[in-house]
Amino acid sequence: MRRLAMLLCALFLTATATAVPASADTPPDPVPGDRPPLGITWATGDHYCLYDSGEDIVKAAADRLVTSGLRDAGYRYVMLGDCWQAAQRDADGKLTARATFSASIPALVDYVHSRGLKIGFYSGTGAKTCSNQAAGSLDHEDLDAQTFADWGADYLRYDTCYSVNGDAPARVKKMADALKRTGRPITLEVDDFDRNQSPWLWARAAGAQVWRTYKNSTFDFGYSAGSLDKQYGLEGYNGPGGWNNPGAFTFSYLDIAERQAKLGLWAVLNAPLVTDLALTADRTFPAAAELANPDIIAVDQDWAGVGGHKVRDTGWTEVWTKPMSDGSAVLVLFNRGELAAPIATSVADAGLPAAAGYRVRDLWTGEETETTGALGGTVGRHAATVLRVWPANVTAAPRTSLAVDLPESVPPSQPVTATVRFTNNGSTPVTGAHLRLTAPAQWQFDSPAEADTATVDPGATWETAVTLHPVPTATQPFKMPATVTYTTAQGTRTATASAESPLVHAPNPPYDEGTLDTMYWMSSENGLGPVERKSTDNGHPFSVNGRTDTYGLGAHAPSVVRYYLGGKCKQFTATVGVDDRGPNGTLGFRVIGDGVELEATGNMRHGDPAQYLAVPVTGVQVLVLAVDDASDGSAGDWGDWLSPYVTC
Repeated sequence: MRRLAMLLCALFLTATATAVPASADTPPDPVPGDRPPLGITWATGDHYCLYDSGEDIVKAAADRLVTSGLRDAGYRYVMLGDCWQAAQRDADGKLTARATFSASIPALVDYVHSRGLKIGFYSGTGAKTCSNQAAGSLDHEDLDAQTFADWGADYLRYDTCYSVNGDAPARVKKMADALKRTGRPITLEVDDFDRNQSPWLWARAAGAQVWRTYKNSTFDFGYSAGSLDKQYGLEGYNGPGGWNNPGAFTFSYLDIAERQAKLGLWAVLNAPLVTDLALTADRTFPAAAELANPDIIAVDQDWAGVGGHKVRDTGWTEVWTKPMSDGSAVLVLFNRGELAAPIATSVADAGLPAAAGYRVRDLWTGEETETTGALGGTVGRHAATVLRVWPANVTAAPRTSLAVDLPESVPPSQPVTATVRFTNNGSTPVTGAHLRLTAPAQWQFDSPAEADTATVDPGATWETAVTLHPVPTATQPFKMPATVTYTTAQGTRTATASAESPLVHAPNPPYDEGTLDTMYWMSSENGLGPVERKSTDNGHPFSVNGRTDTYGLGAHAPSVVRYYLGGKCKQFTATVGVDDRGPNGTLGFRVIGDGVELEATGNMRHGDPAQYLAVPVTGVQVLVLAVDDASDGSAGDWGDWLSPYVTC
């Protein structure tokens, strides 16, 4: 990764005097790529060879895989990254290791195998690898393949940086065929960095078993979420013998909630679970407990014929699901936003058959509950709830949900009313429910912060409202913790949530000006589903007359989105059009400032050219973006505000 240019890593501590038990040499996988690989690697995407790599580091990492318990959990691959090899070949034309590998490579392979692990190497389709500092395999495919096989390699990461004129598939196939001729099963991964060659379209046919589906390294949450976006629609390329690889894990950049979210999502995608050890902080396996979670690994390694896919998307919250081979299904409720948010879903989203009841297991907490169908709940910032659901009647506590309704943005100097809803989604009653709310910083309650109810019957919702006022004026987002303790036949339980909403505030140029799909709005209304950020119609990419776009707001008439500008902005711009999701759509776009219409497109039909709007908004306090249904009904009226931008 390019940011490693600023992070020169210290050598990893070698193993302690306590010997690591050795095991027999690990046999190669009889069928390469039968299941997604689990393991460790170095510097996925580092084009500068700045990370520390060498014999001692690799051995210490292999030992740590064993002593941490990760090997026994299924993490068997130790994959060397780019720059393990020298820039020049030896006199016989063979690849040679850099000076940091003092012993012979076969001896290192034997060491890794003796730990019950498998080992992988790195090369590329060009004369050089992506780093331009290490030898690639161009015109040496047969020699290199035989060398890898003679060493006892189990895996080969193969980059395509120096493929030209679209010849990457042919070059990859040449190496795949060479590996097959050696007679040793070696898994082949295609690493497409920065070339956008869409290897999922051709890598399986070329003989590879794993292929990158995102060009950037996924070291932090932003890049990880960006990679997730690129997985939409790729589930059909996944399956035994060939796996999409959305990227490795660099855990030192992620907090615990982000780690769990990423692992849960990657597992639903049947993605390789591979930890990048380029940074010294990651070499102690700070996320070993999360990586070793047997429930998450079971999801990742299970294949029931259908890949993980997205079923709900509101821009900041999403629901992903995949079926399991035992008839259960997994749902991931993902919140990529900066504030906690309620996410609604049910067994219907997972495609489960109708049943009298369902067993539910939270794969991170281990909590077991039962539900009649509803599965939603409040999910924290940059977090995910990962649930496995079976159609089965079980004796367990009823699944409950706790959510708080707030305005989409909270005025910083006015009272706000919050409505608390505690729902019993199970088949047995809940008794003795006690609600306790904690006032956010800078706010005080105008009504009691605690409440009680005797019984919440199956399928019922207990609802209560509270009002708060700011003291004197709020300056930070509204965050109100809520807790309900209650009793079930299985004992006392606790439900928690955080009611969170941003403050209504004017943009603070130059920091807040920009695309409106990243800014909080005051409120929104939509004819079908919610207004979506960066997608439309439940997560579909924008498409107007066949032209796709990434940034914008997806609306369905009649729709209204309100933004508070506070008189600080000068111009609003956007490109608008009827989305291809509605081939019979007819609608119109209007821009309104403080109740006055500033711009209107008139009625537009599907197929009409998109219109570019440039609207002066100097002095406007509240900006409204409206989509109208052209007075002919709203069926299929999907309208896109593409790249909506305010200059302030």
